[in-house]
Amino acid sequence: MSTFLPSNPSAPRITDGRLPASPAEMAIVIGAIVLALYFGKAVLMPLALAVILSFVLAPPVRVLRRVGLPNAPAVFLVVALAFAVIFAVGALITQQVGSLADQLPTFQVTLKEKVKALKQFASGGGAIERASDTLKDLQQELERPEEEAQPPPAPILRPQGTSQRPIPVELREPEPTSFDQLQTIIGVILTPLATAGITILFTLFLLLQRVDVRDRAIRLMGSEDFERSTTAMDDAGHRLGSYFLALTLINTAYGIFIALALWLIGVPTPVLWGVLAMLMRFVPFIGSFVAAAFPLLLAAAVDPGWTMFLATLALFVVSEPIMGNLIEPIIQGQRTGMSPLAIVLSAAFWTLLWGPIGLLLAIPLTVVLVVLGRHVERLAFLHVLLGDTPPLAPHERFYQRMLADDPAEAIQQAAEILKKEPLVQYYDDVVIEGLRLAQADADRGKLETRRLVEIHEAADAVIDTLSDYDLKPAKAAKSTAEDAAPEHAAEGEPITSAEEETSSPHLPMAPDPDAIPEIWKRENAVVCVASRTALDQTAACVLAQLLDKFGFATTVLSSDQAKHGALRAIDLENARLICISDLDVRDRSAHARFLARRLRRVAPKAKLIGSFWKLDLDDPRDEAVLESIPVDASARTLRDALQYCLETALGADATAPDGDARPAPDAESRSPAS
Repeated sequence: MSTFLPSNPSAPRITDGRLPASPAEMAIVIGAIVLALYFGKAVLMPLALAVILSFVLAPPVRVLRRVGLPNAPAVFLVVALAFAVIFAVGALITQQVGSLADQLPTFQVTLKEKVKALKQFASGGGAIERASDTLKDLQQELERPEEEAQPPPAPILRPQGTSQRPIPVELREPEPTSFDQLQTIIGVILTPLATAGITILFTLFLLLQRVDVRDRAIRLMGSEDFERSTTAMDDAGHRLGSYFLALTLINTAYGIFIALALWLIGVPTPVLWGVLAMLMRFVPFIGSFVAAAFPLLLAAAVDPGWTMFLATLALFVVSEPIMGNLIEPIIQGQRTGMSPLAIVLSAAFWTLLWGPIGLLLAIPLTVVLVVLGRHVERLAFLHVLLGDTPPLAPHERFYQRMLADDPAEAIQQAAEILKKEPLVQYYDDVVIEGLRLAQADADRGKLETRRLVEIHEAADAVIDTLSDYDLKPAKAAKSTAEDAAPEHAAEGEPITSAEEETSSPHLPMAPDPDAIPEIWKRENAVVCVASRTALDQTAACVLAQLLDKFGFATTVLSSDQAKHGALRAIDLENARLICISDLDVRDRSAHARFLARRLRRVAPKAKLIGSFWKLDLDDPRDEAVLESIPVDASARTLRDALQYCLETALGADATAPDGDARPAPDAESRSPAS
């Protein structure tokens, strides 16, 4: 079953500033809630039904309110109509079941004949059974001498005077009186009537007092920011109401379609199976199978041939995928916001607690929990456990795979992302951000130097594999493979046309190495220097790989090669541009400052750009750090660094119109010439 709920990452969250409970406290609270749900199902089940019905009926109530009807009459009118429809459907189901029960004996003979025919077909027309009987007879013949050699069983000695035949004993219950029969009937009828009555009362209360209930919920969940809390609760209520109403209408339409189709096919009691199909669409995974099983069995029992059975089978095989994969996504457009694992677990959990009614309410109830987890900070764990948002962001997953020394899974993740995103964006959003997480752990003392080297080696395997990928996304490259290549701009101008740029109008995604002057293709034309750690070297390798794709001749120097006393003039020979890669410049700016001065002494004619991956170039607190480092320009992303390198090589202005790469605040005289 395909269902929906729009996700809204920018939706306000209710926070109260409290620390989360410990795991032991959370386990105790969850256990208490589960026990309360199980032992209090006589009251909580009608309450849950009322909550779902209130979400379904809230939109019609709002419509009646807009046309001028007061709140109470609008609620009573909508609830009366809703339960009238429910009771009418229940009466119709009862009538259909009774009619089917009267016809069942007439279908018994046909069904027995088909079962017998199927058994013969499965046994190969009786040949397999005859072969099996022959083998059994042969085995008995082989085992008979052993049986005859065994001594006969000892006779059973009975006391003299006892009878040889046992006396039969029969226990009979007394015939039920009229009062007992009446009590049984009342007990059977009273339970569903009581549940229906309590559900009606709860539904009326929730609709009449929905503002008061909302305000009390806000008070319980966090009242420090009333504006955000009210907006979040109204947004959640509106989304859930729209979801349940749309789902109910779609499933009702599907049930009507199934009833009409089965009536045309000739299956008895088609209305019953249409209602069953409608209800079972609320049940994930197994609902469609349950809805199809009974009509298929009945079709096989009614028709002496197989025409009705095959037509019914074709109906469900065709209609269910179309409904779940085409009609619902088009009409609803979005999803429940639940992960597939959460759907399975919720179905099992609520069925275990409340039986068939719990299975029917599993998805709606769990959607309510997911929405609460999305908006309420203290319930955020529900969104993590049940929501369809990936538990780890791509850069977090990349870093975790590097810690686990598993570059293969990181490469697989990269391949999926690169189908839709350019290589530069993947490196910026995933690899560099993952390296920033690693550097943050290293700053807190959680990663030793040895672990940083291991992360660098694992990341190097990923980067080396991605060297064969184009800068374009795979889908964009495929869609333009048959198009004619646009004519390049005049020599010395920026590469490629606007159609080939996917993310920035100033950074071409289809590099033309021929546009890069030859002087930038000489050895060591661009040198990427790791500032201090192996993580800095990983980022430098990424930048060098991207520059290679644009036609630059690049070299990467490790932090050991750039140390004082180890840096040689030959390492920077022919260097026209030096890129310092530093993930930790904010806390250790002195190291970057001394490194920049050292590089200027060795290569005074080269341009110097500081790629400070953790620095916010628009943050006033970082201005002092930038002013203290003698570089010609600063960048915090690979895109900005690439933009600066291209404009420097092609003779453009070094300041990107929309990028962050910019001349250093204290180095106006060192800005590249146009």
